[in-house]
Amino acid sequence: VAALKKNAATKSLHSLLEIFQKGKLTDLQSLLKSRPELISANSLSEQSLIHNMRLLSLCSLASEHEEIPYSAIAQTLQISLDHVESWVIAAVSADLISAKMDQLSQVVMVERCAVRTFGMEDWRRLKTRLDFWKTNVRTVLEGLSNARAVPGGI
Repeated sequence: VAALKKNAATKSLHSLLEIFQKGKLTDLQSLLKSRPELISANSLSEQSLIHNMRLLSLCSLASEHEEIPYSAIAQTLQISLDHVESWVIAAVSADLISAKMDQLSQVVMVERCAVRTFGMEDWRRLKTRLDFWKTNVRTVLEGLSNARAVPGGI
């Protein structure tokens, strides 16, 4: 992928891949507007690119917020409020997010979402979390061990 960036003929493809890795719909639209030849030269479908980018943009939004108002989703995906639920269902079906929709409050409550990138900071956070869990499990095991040692314990 890094080689694509160095070659003038494929630099636009590299930009496209970067957008799909960590960008949003507006980034894709800007690229397509500035490089209209990108689609025809690479036999791409603009409709498919936008569809997939909307799903990934929803995924990014879900990674940033635990509760997302329908209006924020509509604005990010550039869709009407009437289509928000179908896009959330599509993202759930694609296993990009796990969420519940509150239709009365018009909010999506995110339970989990796929991560588009996993960098060093993410590894550090994961290590901290695992260390915390390890300490908690050790404490529980020691408590159980102590309870067994006491007459009348477990």
